[in-house]
Amino acid sequence: MPVSHSVYAAYGVVVAPPGAAALDSALDTQSQRPGSGNPDDARVQLFTVGDEEHVILATGYVKLEPNEYRAAPSLTIGAQWGATLREYVDNLGLLVHSGPCWFFVHDLS
Repeated sequence: MPVSHSVYAAYGVVVAPPGAAALDSALDTQSQRPGSGNPDDARVQLFTVGDEEHVILATGYVKLEPNEYRAAPSLTIGAQWGATLREYVDNLGLLVHSGPCWFFVHDLS
């Protein structure tokens, strides 16, 4: 079976792996709110690296295509992204290991 390989630039925070149920519940509640169409209206998404060894909560991401490169300074940050991340981290009582900043995530599925 072939392995798919994707690379993402994700703006977020690396957190200590939380209880999956609390995090899933918080993200499910968010996904039931309609989007405003405003790119600064941040929605939190989950990226996991390895066997959930590293958990990234991200408010923005860009998928990089094969043979594509991107200068890190060209990746823009929405005005509300940091505030939204802080709100989720505080509400869930998560420990932040790193960020907020851009992380490059390799997905080998």
